[in-house]
Amino acid sequence: MNTRQIKFTVSACRWFDRKNGNTYHSVRITRNRDGQTLACPMQYGYGDCYRQTALQAMAAAKWLPVKYRGRHSNGSAQAMCYEMENNYPILWNVAETTKRECLNHGQL
Repeated sequence: MNTRQIKFTVSACRWFDRKNGNTYHSVRITRNRDGQTLACPMQYGYGDCYRQTALQAMAAAKWLPVKYRGRHSNGSAQAMCYEMENNYPILWNVAETTKRECLNHGQL
């Protein structure tokens, strides 16, 4: 059995706007081999949409192999296949936070 090697650590903050019924998230990604960090500002997205945000940011920064940087023929992002095909190398940390914390988390 292969041991899981963690290559990236993703910290996501989610905030639920009760007044309007919307969910927002911001993401901070750390590449473990050299400590470099990417941040994605607060944006709309419910459920685990933060995963798509993080993977697309990693693809745009060329942190993922070339195979995962484009789109499938059906239009979906190839980055979404990265985890499953590579023994889940991402550690996800998710926290429910306040609006202020969510805004600040998406900045470096």
